[in-house]
Amino acid sequence: MAKRSVFISGGGPAGLAAALLFDRLGWDEIVLAERRSGPSDFEKNKSFNYLVDKRSQRLFDRLGILDRLPKVGVATRDFVATTITPDGKSETRGVPIIDPNRPVCYWTTRRALLTMLYEAIGEIASESVRLLYGHRVSALSRSETGGLAVEVESGEGRRERFEPTLVFACDGLNSAIRSGLSAMPDIDPARFEMIATPSLSTGLRYKVLNLPSRFATRGGAPVDDPEMSYILPSRHKDRTKACALFAFPVADPDHPRSVNMIREADHELWTLSTADDLLAFLEDSFPQLAVRDLVAREEAEDFVSLEAGAFPAPQYARELLASFGEGGARSHALLVGDAAHAFPPDLGLGVNSALQDVDKLADHLEAGDDLETALCAYAAERLPEARDLCWLVTHVFPEQYNHRPWAMRRWIAGFLLRRGLNALAPQMFERPGFYLTQDPDLTYGEMRAAIERTDGRLKMAGIGSLAMGAAAAALALRG
Repeated sequence: MAKRSVFISGGGPAGLAAALLFDRLGWDEIVLAERRSGPSDFEKNKSFNYLVDKRSQRLFDRLGILDRLPKVGVATRDFVATTITPDGKSETRGVPIIDPNRPVCYWTTRRALLTMLYEAIGEIASESVRLLYGHRVSALSRSETGGLAVEVESGEGRRERFEPTLVFACDGLNSAIRSGLSAMPDIDPARFEMIATPSLSTGLRYKVLNLPSRFATRGGAPVDDPEMSYILPSRHKDRTKACALFAFPVADPDHPRSVNMIREADHELWTLSTADDLLAFLEDSFPQLAVRDLVAREEAEDFVSLEAGAFPAPQYARELLASFGEGGARSHALLVGDAAHAFPPDLGLGVNSALQDVDKLADHLEAGDDLETALCAYAAERLPEARDLCWLVTHVFPEQYNHRPWAMRRWIAGFLLRRGLNALAPQMFERPGFYLTQDPDLTYGEMRAAIERTDGRLKMAGIGSLAMGAAAAALALRG
């Protein structure tokens, strides 16, 4: 058998899981390059919380590491949160938009999940796996034999060149591999362009504030249960000042709670330029918190010094696969995860869809076909799914950040209507779209089709009601 080698660009969850997969499949050389200095390198604005669902768990089970997940995550089926209001009152209740029948998920942090995967590589992977942290892709070109060549550069300027059988790109929205493919002279630049459709959450800005996992509040229940979610709304109602702190569960009580602050570009939060400005803003907004006891000056200085991130428009690559060379020199490049489909975190499907990509690729690689047949079959399956996934993110729940209160109220009314109609006539009306996205057994195309069927029937019912009302009015006028 010819030597099989893979170069993985990106050391996020999908990249590390892919390294484990290719090693498990017996590939001869697996090289992963990641620009960060290590798996636990704490990127402030990427200290996300993940809700790892069944899509990801299937891959972990395939890799033999599913038993590690409960050690770094908090298991949940429903979503219970304690809200502590500005006057210090607290209330704990379930959130009704979560499907009570969904399989168990796990809350975890990005750092905990990356560390779990990294440690699994160190403990169960063979010597075929080589992890190059602190390296970036500096060039993508054609090799002398017509295949692909990848050059990486370390932080110290050392360069290394690889000519792999497969270039596996899971290096994010600003993928170096996708950009490199588009820049190749024999490739149409439009072939790998991202097709974007803005949603209501596109352009929202965000920063991350780290709080202790446990802390007291003024007058209300203390934040003292690492496995509980907490919601702390501000006292302001004006759109340019209002905000809320969402503290999600953490398995490690010594790990800080990462609080995402997500607001529109004209919010007062983004005008704050000093640590004192931030602390004063938080004190004014959250009287239920002893802000200066919670937020260290160093943390406040870090927050204001970081550039706010912005949610991208939901988008997917026009193509996922490219092949080069002939015969034994044949090589391929494949886009997965955010390099193939990127969107705001509205549905919690970012990490789960990326790990699902790896799992679906495994299905095709294990089917016994040759590599090119497996890759073509994968791309044919996943490209429509990427398109439908971005449609779902655009249409299902971009209102959740409450940056447009009228839109949130409209969404709640629509959700309750669909949930009620589904309970009364499940053969006619599907579950609400947000419920459907929590079902790991449905494809994204099936979810979209179900939503469109219900929307079509609701429109027909509305038109019918209007027609009947008009007819009744006409008869009344005649009488």
